[in-house]
Amino acid sequence: MGEIPFRDFGIPMGVCSWIIPAFFFKLFGPTLFTLAKAQAFLNIVSGLSFRWILLRLGASFQTRFLSTVIYSLTYILGLYWPQYNHTVIIFQIVAFAFLFQYINGSSTKYSWLYLMFSCFFLSVSFFTKQDAGGLSILIGIGIISIHCYTLTNYKPLFITFLFLTAFFSLAIIPFLQYDFSYWFNYGQAPHNSRVSIYDIVSINMEESRWEKFYLIVILGVTWIRYKQKQIKKLDILFTLFVVGILLEAMIFQVTSYVPRDNNIFFHAFACSYLLYYLYEIPVFRTRSTFLITFILLTVWLSGTYWRYADGIFSKAKKTNTSEISINTYILEPEACNYYTDLSTWRNSPLKSFAHVKMPASAIDGMNRFLKNVRSSETKPLILNMSELTPLAHEVPFELENGPLWFHLGVGMFDREVNFFADRIESDYYDFVIFENLPYLNNFYPFCIREKLQQHYQLIDSFEAPRIVYPGTIEVYSRRVKSF
Repeated sequence: MGEIPFRDFGIPMGVCSWIIPAFFFKLFGPTLFTLAKAQAFLNIVSGLSFRWILLRLGASFQTRFLSTVIYSLTYILGLYWPQYNHTVIIFQIVAFAFLFQYINGSSTKYSWLYLMFSCFFLSVSFFTKQDAGGLSILIGIGIISIHCYTLTNYKPLFITFLFLTAFFSLAIIPFLQYDFSYWFNYGQAPHNSRVSIYDIVSINMEESRWEKFYLIVILGVTWIRYKQKQIKKLDILFTLFVVGILLEAMIFQVTSYVPRDNNIFFHAFACSYLLYYLYEIPVFRTRSTFLITFILLTVWLSGTYWRYADGIFSKAKKTNTSEISINTYILEPEACNYYTDLSTWRNSPLKSFAHVKMPASAIDGMNRFLKNVRSSETKPLILNMSELTPLAHEVPFELENGPLWFHLGVGMFDREVNFFADRIESDYYDFVIFENLPYLNNFYPFCIREKLQQHYQLIDSFEAPRIVYPGTIEVYSRRVKSF
């Protein structure tokens, strides 16, 4: 569309997480299903990069295959929409793949290209999300430092800093004239730092059982191999890499807490480390052991794929509310912020929402809104503060310059709140769509809703398309209209 980040839209972490979805919008059109296609591409790249890392570390076929199964069942299978909290992880896995390719063949003529691509994707990772991106840069610098130490040659480390400086400059300097320093979140006003040492310590002491278990086992394996004088360069790099991933996961779950299990990528890396050394034992190299291990893994990690299978099997099972069971003991699912009955959800006939199920009331509400807007004699001015973003394409209407999304303190700040409040007070918009989510803290600013209730007329309300933390979508008009 020709829009420039930070000038035409504000974003608090960098634009890189939106590059692939935007490219797929150009290829397949701006629909929600296009986002699923973009994520499918990212998942394929992620899986291949994960395998590439293990290949460069010298892992056996059995280790690579079983580790990739674990990676798929724990992480990839649960990703169906692009979101910066997991896109950042995918970019850094690509970066580590190039880094280990460089280390594996650093003596070749053009190996520096792999180091350059590694630094590029580390930078892309940082400008997708600062917390995981910054941690990935620290892990990468740690790995390249150990590599340089073993070579007694620190030129690669110097080149790494040069590449990172160059890519950071390209991502920052052109946008300084476009309010970059206001939007980009590194803890300065109007942002607040999301790094809390207390939260990191508290949550990891209360939770993180798997991460701590893997750390203990990995350090134990490393100590045993050290005492047996079996430590090689790749062993050191592999250990440093996996320990770095585990520590990143423990921090990431605190600084990027949505979705709840967004740090689960650590399982595959830790398991690959354990499988790497288990397959040095002859009994583990037999076909029967490989098959048994594969079956046990699919049973252990059944949760992700069972959710898809259960969508089919559950249709054949009817719930009797007169019987008390795990499915019926809560009579008011809204009280725990979770819908249990999705039987009324169906596909929208609108192209932008194709293949996406939502409440029947939401579909009917969108149809009423479109009918009302299309009957207007002039092109109306519309502010859409809801998750029904493809309406901008269906109507169509122009988007406001400003925040890319409306989460107060995350995607927009007081300056933007005042901007929209002033426009609402002056009756600037013909229609405002507002998503009221009472269980979420200013996911859409509560004060904007209060302004709308004061100055606009509520003409429609319907169920928001949310499985968790339910809400309603409200349609306001500055003129009294009836549907």
